[in-house]
Amino acid sequence: MENNLQISSSEQFYLSKKESVNNTLQLPNKSFLQKSYSFQKLSEIKKDANFVFLIGGWITQTSALMQIKNPIDNLIKQDIVNMFGGYWSNLGLEDLIKAFELERFGIFKEKTEHYQLFDSNYISQILKKYQNWKREKKIEFNIINQNNQQVKELTEKEKSEIMTKAINDKYNHFCTTKQILEPFTHIFTELVNRGLIKTPSTENPNLFYYYDKKLKEAKEEIEIELKSQKHTDNLKRKEVKLILESIASNQLNKSLKAKIEVRAKKTILIEFFNKQIMLNKIKIF
Repeated sequence: MENNLQISSSEQFYLSKKESVNNTLQLPNKSFLQKSYSFQKLSEIKKDANFVFLIGGWITQTSALMQIKNPIDNLIKQDIVNMFGGYWSNLGLEDLIKAFELERFGIFKEKTEHYQLFDSNYISQILKKYQNWKREKKIEFNIINQNNQQVKELTEKEKSEIMTKAINDKYNHFCTTKQILEPFTHIFTELVNRGLIKTPSTENPNLFYYYDKKLKEAKEEIEIELKSQKHTDNLKRKEVKLILESIASNQLNKSLKAKIEVRAKKTILIEFFNKQIMLNKIKIF
């Protein structure tokens, strides 16, 4: 009975802390990452006497969300507390919550199996993926720490190495699944910058026709998808109808044009990757 009360108090304490950072967690990725430099680190939070309650509540809530049905041994819980007070103490509470949210939502390239074991090893695997995600997104959004002028900016070589890894990871995932997950526009742009994907120019006039064809195909695909959707909500039906009318009349707003361009880039990227597969490329770089 006493143990159940302790767990309940722990969860309640964690949920109160989570409530205080919910607005941050709901920010778009770019804003979230910009704000991440000011997160209070676990290394600071652990000085509070309630640190054990905070992590204990996080363990209970997060393991439930990850559908861990087996009870978590107290020794395992203590090991997790020690880990957050040491190795991962450079992260904030927001980072812990966000990392496992991205895992549940399938944002990472691969899902990490927990095999009904919520321990330090499993948690670290998720956090390592989260760190890679943060690094790639910060490069994509060109985010640097404005709050600390002494923070060392990445060199051009470091940026190039990170992008090379991102491209190879995206290609390997495509080779396995035949799917390209978002985000991918930064991959497309980097391949264009490195000259592997050609764009229309006076030197390549035929590419004007190729890109125009891909844009038309993308527009047709989006139109077919919209027509196939069945909505019970009247406002949604009217919204879809207006979009279809704008496509039919070719009166595209900025948002719809961007959507079509992104779809066309995805098709071009798929064709590029398929060509590399035909050439028996194990990786792009």
